[in-house]
Amino acid sequence: MSYVYITWLADALRDGGCTVYEASGWKTRGRPASTGDFAPYGVLVHHTATYATNDDPAPSKQLCIDGRTEPPLPGPLCHVLVSRTGKCWVIAAGRANHAGTAKASGPMPAGDGNVMYVGIEIDYDPSDPNNQSIADVQYEAAVKAAAAILYYMSRGKNRARAHKETSVTGKIDPSRFKHSMDEFRNDVGIAIQSRSDPCRVAADDADVAARC
Repeated sequence: MSYVYITWLADALRDGGCTVYEASGWKTRGRPASTGDFAPYGVLVHHTATYATNDDPAPSKQLCIDGRTEPPLPGPLCHVLVSRTGKCWVIAAGRANHAGTAKASGPMPAGDGNVMYVGIEIDYDPSDPNNQSIADVQYEAAVKAAAAILYYMSRGKNRARAHKETSVTGKIDPSRFKHSMDEFRNDVGIAIQSRSDPCRVAADDADVAARC
């Protein structure tokens, strides 16, 4: 394996139609190589479980950078944070603590999820008493972000997985997502096929290959 820094991330998101903000220092931010490799070829989607509003659309940004103390989990905790208003904060280019041990899901194998996946956190709290779920603009931004990352990596839509699909400890995120993950992947596929050269993912996506 190897350890790479995905310094292309912000530009890839912009090319995919995302509105991008770059957290200071993101290009050199990542867990130390001593904690494991980082060579991603998939995208893993999460929710932060933090209440976000239009006035405070990305309350988890610093947490995603620094990590948490109880229970202890050092940052970074994702690579991209999608705010309540649909903006994409680029958090880190190196390995992040977001996936843990992963079980096989779709075309993605079992193993160290922090090696295999680029992590997208969506800032909303599905358990909020105000009945909060993902905002439409967040869903659309998450689709664009996942599609942009997979397109850059020449990977197909089925490499987009939910944490609840890979977790070996019963994680439920993203929940109250308004759409099934199959619908999400279908939307990611549509976004990829709208790109100038969708055939770049043909080797990894039979649906695209049939059109190329």
